[in-house]
Amino acid sequence: MSTSAYPRLEQLFGAFMHQDWDAEGRDWPELVRNFGRGQPAAELTLAADELDRLLAESPDDSGLSDRLRRELGCYFDPNPDGNGPPIRAWLGSVADSLRQLAGRA
Repeated sequence: MSTSAYPRLEQLFGAFMHQDWDAEGRDWPELVRNFGRGQPAAELTLAADELDRLLAESPDDSGLSDRLRRELGCYFDPNPDGNGPPIRAWLGSVADSLRQLAGRA
């Protein structure tokens, strides 16, 4: 069992948004859906809550990006060409998507 403060995020980012994330899906909404497939609603809600906590504990965006990669194994870049959302906004969208999936589970 993981000793991380973010076990669900380790699973989401480490297993679905790793270095070869494009083998898991074509974009982040699909990656989140793939993570959510078969998960109970409570787990999806807890993953969204972990994201909220991570955001609250990481006021600096560059530090947040570093934590995603170093602690959670996330190599997905929501803004590769400079036209995507900032990291904080993207993570908020991921949390919203998890909550929407929980509502359907």
